[in-house]
Amino acid sequence: LLHRKVVEPPLSRGRIGGEDHVTSVRFSKRVKRQNTEEAPSHGHKVQVFRVHVAHLDEMYSDAARLLSELQEEHQKMLDGLKKFKSLFGCEETKSLAACLAEINSRQSGTTFHVMFSSAHSFSLCPEGDVSTPEVQQAVAEVAALNKALKEIISRAPRLQLSLQRIVGEQAADRERVESEHQAWADRQRALMNFDKTLAALEEGLGRLEGISAQAQEVLRDVKVAVDG
Repeated sequence: LLHRKVVEPPLSRGRIGGEDHVTSVRFSKRVKRQNTEEAPSHGHKVQVFRVHVAHLDEMYSDAARLLSELQEEHQKMLDGLKKFKSLFGCEETKSLAACLAEINSRQSGTTFHVMFSSAHSFSLCPEGDVSTPEVQQAVAEVAALNKALKEIISRAPRLQLSLQRIVGEQAADRERVESEHQAWADRQRALMNFDKTLAALEEGLGRLEGISAQAQEVLRDVKVAVDG
C-alpha cells in the first residue's frame, strides 16, 4: 500500500556566505512555506509534517490521507445509523437489529427486511406501504451506511498493516532523517516534524483499530437482523 524506495537522490543544498547566516535565512523561508504543505488538523484530517526526506514524506502523506478518508467513512457510517434510528424514534443506544424488530412490531403497514447480496453488501427491503418519504429515506440511509462500512472493511486492514510498519520502523527512519540534514537548524526542525508526524500516525493507528472493530460490530448486528 505504502511503498518504501531504496535509493533516493541526495537533497540539494545551496551555500552562500557564512553557514549560520544562510541556514537561518533558508530555514525561515522553509518555515513560511511549511504552512501550506501541512495537512490541516481540523475535521477528519490527519496532520503530518514534512521531514524533507522524499520517500518518507510521500509515505507519511499517503498514510495520513488514507487514514483521513477512512475516518470520514466511519463518520458516514455512524451518521447513517443515527439518522435511521431517528426516523423511527428508536433509542440511539439500540442496535440496528433491535430497532428493526421494534419498528416491525408496530405493525404500521410497512415491514422492513435486510437482504445480503454479498458478504459485506446489504440493503433494506421494505414490504407493504413503500411509497412514503420516511420509508424511502430509511432505504437511502441504510444504503449510505453500507457503502461506508464496505469502504472501511475493504481498506482498513491494509492501512493498518502499513501504519504498524511505519510505527515499528520509526527508530531507523528517525536516524535516516537525522543523517539527511547537515545543518543543525534544518536537522532539528526535521526531527521535530518527524516526532509530531509519528505521534499523529501512531494515534491514528489506535483510532483505526477502533473504527475497524466498530464496522465489524455493525456488520454482525446486521446479520442478526437478517437471522431475526
